[in-house]
Amino acid sequence: MTSGATVPDPAGLHTLQDLAEAFTRLRRRAARKGQVQLSVRDIAARVQRPASTLDPYLRGVRLCPADAYEDILRVLGVRPDQLRPWLDAWERIAEDAATRSAAAASPARSTVLPYNETFEYRISGAATGIGLVTGDIRRVTWVDVWVNSENTEMRMSRYEENSISAIIRFEGALRDTAGHVIRDDIANELERAVAGRRPVPAGTTVVTGPGVLAARNGVRYVVHVAAVRGEPGEGYRPVADLGRCVTNALVAAEELSGVASILFPLLGAGVAGGAAAATARTMVGAALDHVTGRRHSRLTMIYLLASTAEERDACLRVMTAIPRLSPGDG
Repeated sequence: MTSGATVPDPAGLHTLQDLAEAFTRLRRRAARKGQVQLSVRDIAARVQRPASTLDPYLRGVRLCPADAYEDILRVLGVRPDQLRPWLDAWERIAEDAATRSAAAASPARSTVLPYNETFEYRISGAATGIGLVTGDIRRVTWVDVWVNSENTEMRMSRYEENSISAIIRFEGALRDTAGHVIRDDIANELERAVAGRRPVPAGTTVVTGPGVLAARNGVRYVVHVAAVRGEPGEGYRPVADLGRCVTNALVAAEELSGVASILFPLLGAGVAGGAAAATARTMVGAALDHVTGRRHSRLTMIYLLASTAEERDACLRVMTAIPRLSPGDG
């Protein structure tokens, strides 16, 4: 077992994504010599269940039964006297999954806020700030880099789909007076960049130009990050390590000239169904780690985009709860 590693706090687990991240930390802690993390096959052998059955549990695709959950925790080094809060976490996550299933079955859809607001926070000890932009991304005209939450195939959404990828693709395309696309600039550049290399690893970033977004919205670059994974018949789900997606996108932006600000959608919280609050916690944490770990940063502001009132409220709760953040002048 890796020395110095700590057990994640189960009190902070509320969603399948949270649990998947906790499993990853436990697997790294329980890794044998030469392993990054304890393999699914190792876990399967010890709990006497097929690896194919355990894999979706460990990746947060679906919640494992309670008995399998306890067996997995024991294999990953959680002691019997530590199990109670983990079992409480399982009950919370089961309730969250049931709530989300009911919401998905409902015909009601969250409405994009009809106005833009900007909330900015100073980071203690850093020149870079972090902020929140609400409403429709198409009205954002002051951010240098837009991040596109893309799938691991790096194929942008069709124009008519309800996603940030579709909006960026359509708004960045050259269109005729009737609104028909005559040059699909961003999607074509992305296609050239990844041709022959699909699927890309989760967290991969590809930088393209902004197409028409340069003139219309002042965007200088689009950073595409592989933050969701699709499966036939299952749809899309967020990748396990969204924090790494944020870090990689920020590193890519730091290497671009003339860039001072970047805008992230809530990665995987759209069609992939990730929970807004958990996603915001992960993304803000990764952004803070990035700023703290760099002596100098070209970025003066890192923004998250909250399209709906629910996303706005979730992000503001996360940001106001962090002691290192204090309200700025935004």
